[in-house]
Amino acid sequence: MAELKPRRGGRRRKLLSGAITAAAIGGAYFGYAAVHDYALGRQLVVASPDSISGNPELVSYADRVGRNAYAANCTSCHGADMKGSQTKGIPNLTDSIWLYDYGRISDIERTILYGIRAGLGKSHNVTDMPAIGRQKVLNPDEIRDVMAYVLSLNVKKHQEDSAAVARGSKIFQDKGVCYDCHSRDATGISDYGAPNLIDDDWLYGGNEKAIYKSIYDGRHGLCPAWIGKLPFATIRALAVYVHSHSQESPESPNRTALGAPAHRTG
Repeated sequence: MAELKPRRGGRRRKLLSGAITAAAIGGAYFGYAAVHDYALGRQLVVASPDSISGNPELVSYADRVGRNAYAANCTSCHGADMKGSQTKGIPNLTDSIWLYDYGRISDIERTILYGIRAGLGKSHNVTDMPAIGRQKVLNPDEIRDVMAYVLSLNVKKHQEDSAAVARGSKIFQDKGVCYDCHSRDATGISDYGAPNLIDDDWLYGGNEKAIYKSIYDGRHGLCPAWIGKLPFATIRALAVYVHSHSQESPESPNRTALGAPAHRTG
């Protein structure tokens, strides 16, 4: 029995030694991972935002950080699938249609930082959709004529009343001053956040009831500003994450420079 004690002590020492070695290896690994992540975070912050998509390692890191930030802060409005909600006027983030700018990383980052009508000097808040009916700029019949004109331009074909379309065209280009934001050809102006009325992508829905309400009551969509609420590195990672799951608009300078569409990477 006396001979068994040293053996048991030896086993204990080996187990303890193995545990210490494993802990040291694990600590070294997690230490390296932390240092590596810190270095990637620094690179992400100092990089030109629109150059990041060309760096797969930074995109992978930003996707990991941005996914968590999106889940914690953005899903309640834009949804886990990023498809938004026409009921609430929340835009789809996965397509190539952007209310403001072109959907580049720098564009998305600016919106996340300063928001839309969020009360900051750098927010997107140049204009909004006025309550043309409630303010009695147009009467209900004139609003319906404008609707007829807008729907006549839409890529999705609608039954037309040619007389109403003609009246609506004149109102759109004159009395209603609709062209001032949506442009003469109704394709919208991204500097104002005024949507394209010709495509079939509707922020609040494209049925007659929704369009009438937009003209009559106006629209005043909001997006909170995240500056001061999230670290800048997290905001940039979030912008990269959204960008990697979306598409830039056809007019994006990045697409023009490449001479080909910018494809979704996510």
